Amino acid sequence: GNYLGAALEYQKQIDDGKTDAYTYYNLANSYFKAGDLDKALVNYYRAFRQNPRDKDIINNLSFTLEKTGQALIPESMPKSIFLLYNFFSLQELKGLAFIGLWLVAIALTFFVSFKYKPFLLKTVIFFVCFTVFFTAFYLIRLTTDVQDLAVVVAPRAELRSGPSETFPVALNVPRAQLLKIHDRKGDWVEVSVNNENTFTWVQQKYIEVI
Repeated sequence: GNYLGAALEYQKQIDDGKTDAYTYYNLANSYFKAGDLDKALVNYYRAFRQNPRDKDIINNLSFTLEKTGQALIPESMPKSIFLLYNFFSLQELKGLAFIGLWLVAIALTFFVSFKYKPFLLKTVIFFVCFTVFFTAFYLIRLTTDVQDLAVVVAPRAELRSGPSETFPVALNVPRAQLLKIHDRKGDWVEVSVNNENTFTWVQQKYIEVI
């Protein structure tokens, strides 16, 4: 029942280098049980980033978002498409792209060594397509992944029209609100809420980047 104590122990493991998906997942569970939904969201997302196929991670992340009035899967996107798009983690996509490069090199070596046999040419073409696909998929995900998200970890965060306290407050957002990151200037971060095209600025101290 000492959920904050458990969270401290899991955090120590992470600080010591144990940054696998399930340590983040257990840390998130501890924060959720303690009622700290903002920190739970941060760590569920970190677990999801590493293991996007784990059903428990997906379900707990989705449930926590619903508790804060948000959603993991956009309304306009079918769940099957979302799961397919996030089937591989960024590290897995990067690894598959590098494997593809090695396979292309090996296939080309055999193709040349065996005097340009037609069946080996098909193998080379297949591995080139494999590499191009996973490289392109990796680059697309790199620009849209959860690493570009932050969570409000203060009772409320003031979003201003510019990167300074001299700019007026455009919006106040509550704890555990997800923010999309667009830019940084010193201690200020440019963000948007709910994928809207209105960009505002928030001080780094109010948020935690996933």
